Amino acid sequence: MLSFSVYWMTLAPSLSWSHWGADGGDFVTAAMTGRIPHPPGFPVYMALARCFARLPWRDPAWCLNLLSALMGAGTVALVAATLLLRGSDRWEALSAALTLAFAPLFWSQALIAEVYTTAAFFVGLGLFMAQWASLHETRCGWFSVAPTFFVAPAFFVGLAWGLAVSVHVTLLFLAPFWWFIMRRSPYFTLRDGWRLGAGLLVGLLPYAALPLGGSWPQPWGDMRSLEGWWDVVSARLYWGYAFSLPWAYWPQRLLAWMALMARQFTPLGGLLVVLGIVLLWKRARSTAAGLLMVFVLCSLYAIGYNTPDSLVYLVPVLPVLVLGLAEGLAWVSERVGFSWVGLVLPLFLLVWHWGSLDLSHDTAVAVWVDRTLAQTPGDAVLLTQGDRETFALWCAQSALNLRPDVLLVDRDLWQQKPYRDFIAGQTGQAVAVPEDFASTMMRPLCMLDAEEVVCP
Repeated sequence: MLSFSVYWMTLAPSLSWSHWGADGGDFVTAAMTGRIPHPPGFPVYMALARCFARLPWRDPAWCLNLLSALMGAGTVALVAATLLLRGSDRWEALSAALTLAFAPLFWSQALIAEVYTTAAFFVGLGLFMAQWASLHETRCGWFSVAPTFFVAPAFFVGLAWGLAVSVHVTLLFLAPFWWFIMRRSPYFTLRDGWRLGAGLLVGLLPYAALPLGGSWPQPWGDMRSLEGWWDVVSARLYWGYAFSLPWAYWPQRLLAWMALMARQFTPLGGLLVVLGIVLLWKRARSTAAGLLMVFVLCSLYAIGYNTPDSLVYLVPVLPVLVLGLAEGLAWVSERVGFSWVGLVLPLFLLVWHWGSLDLSHDTAVAVWVDRTLAQTPGDAVLLTQGDRETFALWCAQSALNLRPDVLLVDRDLWQQKPYRDFIAGQTGQAVAVPEDFASTMMRPLCMLDAEEVVCP
């Protein structure tokens, strides 16, 4: 409740470009129109988003911001519950969970329409289920009396993992962590490995349901064929970004990664995470090994992904790092004699980052959309370029029904055949270049230039 209260007070009032939130307009549009968003489709997140977008409060963008806040707070609760099951003192569990809540990267994503706190929620659910599974014979008796394959603890862990991957595919990198943490259970058998895999497959089924999402083609693909389905769910459009950062930029990105990690739990908290992993290695080597492997894999992917916002891919991994932080806090508590000393970390993060993260007065997108649409003539063909502007205008038309007379055509997406087919279906016109819509449909031609509308 404390973390949610903070998120509520700092929540963006509508669509926001802050905190790398440019994709929010695409998610809101997909939620309101029934289409899929950009690849890989994020089916579990979109199922939740479609429900929240129709809440009778404010506008749909704010409702998706609220979803992020609830998922973030839910992650914090699951992490705290997991730490209690692992034997942490209540103050230590509270301190570690709230440190996650107010880590600036995690906090920033809980305030906007994005997928990362929802992905973190299912990671947290998997952590909780895995810890419960390791105790199922001693403290979780309802699991011990379940004899069938699909109600075994390992199946539920795999299911939570599969749902996390159905929010964001990069969470496939969690495979070594789940395997190592489940192997630590004295009740784990080879058959549980199959149960883990079966749960994963069930959790991935939402991807199979994506072709049912409205009529085709859509801006991001055409799923009427197996090849088209695979192009979307494998995010083929973005393959060129993975591990494509030029080697000359790796030192700079590594420094940015180190600074980002130091900011999340404070430098002192970062040292406690390292200490906790060392202590965890001595006590539960398989858990520590899985934690390290996942963190290294996700970090390398985020560092090597050639976009400015790639480090947000680390958000769903932060709940795993809290296991190490809790171990470090326990070590400190034993030496100072009182366990509430760890609350210094979340309190410092809360005070220090409030001003820079608070989006409660962020109306930049609304102001830009109103100005842009006011400059656009009636029935114009407006050529856009870039996710941020295009998605914001999509959101204005689909969620707020502003200026439906304007035909928006994104020049970047025009390179993709499904998008050209989608626009042709909307207009009844098939043209070679988007500028031709103005002449064939006898409409004014305008374009965005340096965020201003220019109508030659």
